Amino acid sequence: MKIIDTSTNFLFKPGINNIPLFAIDKIEHADLSSGKEFVIFQSPSAVKNYTFLEKLANKKIIAMGPGTQKALHEKGLDSTLPEKYSSTGIIKYLESDFNANNVLIIKGEDGVNNIEEYIARHGGDVESISVYRRNVFEDYTQIGNDYLNADAIIFTSTMAVKIYFEKIYQNKVDTRFYSISNRIKRKIQEYGLKAITLDYFSDNLLDEIKST
Repeated sequence: MKIIDTSTNFLFKPGINNIPLFAIDKIEHADLSSGKEFVIFQSPSAVKNYTFLEKLANKKIIAMGPGTQKALHEKGLDSTLPEKYSSTGIIKYLESDFNANNVLIIKGEDGVNNIEEYIARHGGDVESISVYRRNVFEDYTQIGNDYLNADAIIFTSTMAVKIYFEKIYQNKVDTRFYSISNRIKRKIQEYGLKAITLDYFSDNLLDEIKST
């Protein structure tokens, strides 16, 4: 069974091939962490491209998901995970665990803004900073060939969905599509196709795909 994961921050999973659909490029940025009590990282790429990690040793850090937490751990930083690994999960964490003041959100360019909007709406002091951008490749011929005859494709971002269906997809393919969030699932549905939302961080991910 040929299974492809589109992630740019792939967590090795036996039996799954990783073929990203875009590149990650760093954006130069300032240090906005002074005076901030909480720091939220929205992705592993946010961790890998943030220049001032050494300034965060005494901050309370929240990671969007296990991949982001792993990237922080590799940099020597502890972090907390929300119960649900999504922006909605972080908002619920903010609702229940602390008064959301003095927050810095570190993310990618054009990343989701609903966490920042939630904090601002509730009177919190919040700033966000984009530390990387996603760039399409110049040519998708070889990548398109790599995706041929895939039995299953796991989409980990809405940008990957857009690139695949606009640059690679062929109507004749017999491929099952999987998303790691409802937001990504809705993006796939915009192209008139069905998708199944997976527990991406499950130890039984491969079995879950094979059983659907």
